[in-house]
Amino acid sequence: MSYSYKQELMEQLEKGSLPEMKLKDCFTFECKDQCMGRCCNSITILLDPWDVEIMARHLGMSGQNFLTEYCKYDFSHQLKWSYVRLKHAEDGPCIFMLEDGKCKIYPVRSRNCRTYPIGRAVRFEQDNTKTERIFIVEKMDFCLGHKSEKKWTVEEWFADAQCEKFYQLSDMYLEVINYAASQLNSQDWMNENIARMMLPLLYGPDVLRVKLGISEETVSHEEFYRRRMKAMKVVLTDIAAGFGFGPKAGEVFSGSLMERMKGILLTG
Repeated sequence: MSYSYKQELMEQLEKGSLPEMKLKDCFTFECKDQCMGRCCNSITILLDPWDVEIMARHLGMSGQNFLTEYCKYDFSHQLKWSYVRLKHAEDGPCIFMLEDGKCKIYPVRSRNCRTYPIGRAVRFEQDNTKTERIFIVEKMDFCLGHKSEKKWTVEEWFADAQCEKFYQLSDMYLEVINYAASQLNSQDWMNENIARMMLPLLYGPDVLRVKLGISEETVSHEEFYRRRMKAMKVVLTDIAAGFGFGPKAGEVFSGSLMERMKGILLTG
């Protein structure tokens, strides 16, 4: 499974084979102790940079150590972009699942875990407009939550899950991916080596802070994340220009990519 799965979801929604929901629509759901944790087995959970960052901080780890210990990193040759997923959950029970089936890192669980059984698919068009679709995830036979009588609107469910910030920051990352594809023709030049160059910007904020001397007091975690996404665009634009693509194609830049990135991370 890769980011192409999101495209498939959008196509199902457009065809009507996956019913779309609106914020005011109602559904019934409540997790039951009898099936707690069953949905945390043998499942692909994609993680965005913000997911990785807050999980790592919660566990007192660096982002890169979190990737090594808990994640699978891969490169999609179809999308020409890298992606990360929880490795233990994919191969069996999630390593963060406690004996009673509850989550060890519940306050910082990923956006996908946080909003189940509601799913959300986002697509950016060529002009950078965003299309958002909300739907009920395919029901699993083992899940007893749907048999509950507890009623929610989608809006109430999202508020209870405190997912607004997760979605907002996730969309910033998706917008970077769309920018690379639609404005920089990344399909023609992006490869695994270049993608790995981006890893510190995506998943190593702690390393960047140490290198640049940027404390948490000076720049908050969220603001630093926003600056990193901005730096990603600048760095990708410069790389694309070297291959003859993007708005700066053919331009020759003095200085290093590191210095350009440094300026953005220091000043925003």
